[in-house]
Amino acid sequence: MNKPIICIDRDGTLINDTREHLFLGRDKDWQENVDILPKAAEGLKVLNTIPDAGIYMITNQAGVAISDYPELTEEKAHEVCRYVVEELQSQGGLLHGYYLCPYATSEYASRKPEVNFHPDLVRDRQCLKPSLEMVFNALAAEGVVQNNADIFVIGDRESDVQTALNADGTGILIPLSMNREKKTRFANWRNRIKFT
Repeated sequence: MNKPIICIDRDGTLINDTREHLFLGRDKDWQENVDILPKAAEGLKVLNTIPDAGIYMITNQAGVAISDYPELTEEKAHEVCRYVVEELQSQGGLLHGYYLCPYATSEYASRKPEVNFHPDLVRDRQCLKPSLEMVFNALAAEGVVQNNADIFVIGDRESDVQTALNADGTGILIPLSMNREKKTRFANWRNRIKFT
């Protein structure tokens, strides 16, 4: 029997992702802006009942690559992730760990000409969703290989669903910030995606 590996996006899935919550860690009072979404811990409690499941938060954190936010270092991004994990656990929702990617894609950077980036952090790296490095890290932490795992990726963006598809897994869309056009596009993958 395959081991369930459940990878969950952070921003817009476990915590709020509105403008005031954007790039957590860039301000000194960032902890005040961590807003656990309603039912997130409750949803984790349900997932925690799945026998032998490994449950991990995986998150692209392109804000680290933005030089306009000198406070938002990779270590600060890890501090934010640890805080989110602890807050969810205090509400009864257990994550077995997390992985983050501090890079920005060249395409992301090109869409933001008004923003200054650290040139060495603008890279199309394998840790960036929809590539699979963070999923593979979760597999390794659980001591299983891809063929012996049932992989699920839960998130609010196309990159989360595509990550699941790239891993031959199942994408579960939490379309909190999706407009109708994006939802229609996702409908083409109806047999591989669950809408909530």
